Amino acid sequence: MKHFKRLIAVAILVLASFSSTQAFACCGDGPIAAAGAMQAGASVVASISTATGTIVSWLQQINNTIGTGFANLYSEIAKQSAEQRLFAQGTIASQTQLYMEKARGDAETKYELSPRACFEVAGGTSGSVGADQVKQGVSDLNQQFAQRTLYTPNTTAAVAQIFNTHTSNYCSAQDVQLGRCSSAATADLQNADVRADSLFNASSLDTNHFAAAQALVSNIANPIPTQNIPKGWEQTPQGKAFVAGQYIEQSRSSVAANSLNNAIAMRVPVPGLGTAAMVNKADISQMELIESQVNGRFTSPQWYQMIAGFSSENLLREMNKQMALKLYMELASYHQFERIETVLATQLAMDVQTTSDAQLREARAAAARAGR
Repeated sequence: MKHFKRLIAVAILVLASFSSTQAFACCGDGPIAAAGAMQAGASVVASISTATGTIVSWLQQINNTIGTGFANLYSEIAKQSAEQRLFAQGTIASQTQLYMEKARGDAETKYELSPRACFEVAGGTSGSVGADQVKQGVSDLNQQFAQRTLYTPNTTAAVAQIFNTHTSNYCSAQDVQLGRCSSAATADLQNADVRADSLFNASSLDTNHFAAAQALVSNIANPIPTQNIPKGWEQTPQGKAFVAGQYIEQSRSSVAANSLNNAIAMRVPVPGLGTAAMVNKADISQMELIESQVNGRFTSPQWYQMIAGFSSENLLREMNKQMALKLYMELASYHQFERIETVLATQLAMDVQTTSDAQLREARAAAARAGR
């Protein structure tokens, strides 16, 4: 801008000089005036040439200055564009990274298994093993019960066995005071063979408690078994009627024994079941396995803390696991109701028979009197 102003000032001075010389040259007349005019004209031409050269020089300088300025401007613009492009690329890369991190986090949350997944899978798998052991245990207990009902050689000995078993293994402090036994059993075994709570309040039965539970079932379902008759008698009509009566007794008492023996088998520890189910005991019963699945939720503060941080997907998974456990419990309840229904049906049949026997005896006696 300064160079441009200087150029304008020079041009003004040149024009001013040219004007003054021309005015001087026009004054007068004749050869002298003509010579003065030529000299003045030559001076003007020289001044104009000098001014023109100066102007061109300044214009070139201005042009160069402007070119340099625009070059710097273009460079700055390019630099800023590169920085903006780099910034934009960095922003896109950062946003992409954030998106990928979010996607990865969402995927981890969505598909991550709960910390209890292994425990629940192990428990569910072990549950079927435990159920099979319960069925086998019930079968063995029912077989032993049938042996006692059908093949007791001496009723007096069987009754004495009830007394002897109690006084030797399940004697209470009061029994000691009454002179029924010489020493008291441990507190949790006292009268265990004659108290239902000793069975149903337990989740697991050791060897002593298992024997007490068997004695309890015998005392409830068939306390005094019928003594067998000699083998030779069984071939007579009366002997066959006696054996038939034993079969009827066994059939009816087995209904009660089956329900009670199921309660025992559910509480018998299965070797290695706890290890397979990832429980803190190596050998647990099927009842303890079920309790671990239930108590691991309802009575566990850690479970409440865990589900508080669950995603919607894991909450749905947890609900499905509980539904699966509920289905298992409903199946177990179905079998239990079957046993209850069998007990009620048996009781009803026995009541009907008792009533009908009395009515039929009276009708038979009436018919006999009328037929004479």
